[in-house]
Amino acid sequence: MIEKKLFFCSILSLFISLFFAVLIAKFGLRFSLVDTPNERSSHKRPTPRSGGIGIWLAFVFASFLFTEYIIFPLFAGIIGFVCLLEDIFVIPQKIRLVLQLIISTVVIGQFLGVSTSVVSILLFVFWIIFVTGTANFYNFMDGIDGIAGFTGFVAFGLLALYSFVVVHEPDIVLMSVVLSIGCFGFLFVNFPKAKVFMGDVGSIFLGFVFASFLVKLSTSINAFMCLIMFLCMFYADSLITIFYRWQKKENLMKAHRSHLYQYMCNELRIPHWKVSLTYAFAQLFFGILALLAYNKGLIWQVIVLAIFGIMFLISYKFIKGIKPDPYLSS
Repeated sequence: MIEKKLFFCSILSLFISLFFAVLIAKFGLRFSLVDTPNERSSHKRPTPRSGGIGIWLAFVFASFLFTEYIIFPLFAGIIGFVCLLEDIFVIPQKIRLVLQLIISTVVIGQFLGVSTSVVSILLFVFWIIFVTGTANFYNFMDGIDGIAGFTGFVAFGLLALYSFVVVHEPDIVLMSVVLSIGCFGFLFVNFPKAKVFMGDVGSIFLGFVFASFLVKLSTSINAFMCLIMFLCMFYADSLITIFYRWQKKENLMKAHRSHLYQYMCNELRIPHWKVSLTYAFAQLFFGILALLAYNKGLIWQVIVLAIFGIMFLISYKFIKGIKPDPYLSS
């Protein structure tokens, strides 16, 4: 039965995602769904955004019809709708953050329940910050052609594999497959040259759902460390960039283009498709390593995480140390 559901939902997600991506690519500019380039952009011409609306709709539709989850897809749908409004209008950053924190709190309460012990309260607060942070990290990293789509395709594919093989959670398998295939369908219009961008309705929504699944599946530190590796490139680039910006006393709330992937594309002029595929393959490689290490115990997860962290930090410092060619930047 689950095989039939997966097949049907995969086809449905592919169709809905691709259909809406094409629709927004063609008519998005007429409805003010447009991303206008500025000094922080990695693109040079106005491009329709909110192409990720099909990923969001496919997820909500499939979750309500084919899983036992009710509250979670409801609030995932709400956060997707809020992000769609953000793509159309300008919602003040503080209001958007408050809404994300509220919805994260409700979802975590739904998954974990509420306890009055000090440890449980601290863990609850950590998860609220984690879910909200991951949603925004995904949004920060959605800045070049293909990167958000490939990352979602790999991350949710690995989540589906973990949920199927390790913890036997058929509903999360189905929802993860829907999102993975939805990201794949979106790539047909976003890669190698973007005709449409995912927008907040895609990127923040995907980050929110990914982190929420981690809350549900992280029954141990070993499980948590394994699962975060499925989005390792986005976490690493975001956290290290935040750290270096904090060291320089920059305003962390101010938009920027200091991420490693942005430096590679904007300053070093490496084509978007090469950077996006590099991130995706690195994420896939270390995600599979984390899966293989899962049954070997926590120490092996620590080793995988440490190797990845050291390699990424060395690569980050080395690449940021390469000076742009003045002839290419002129």
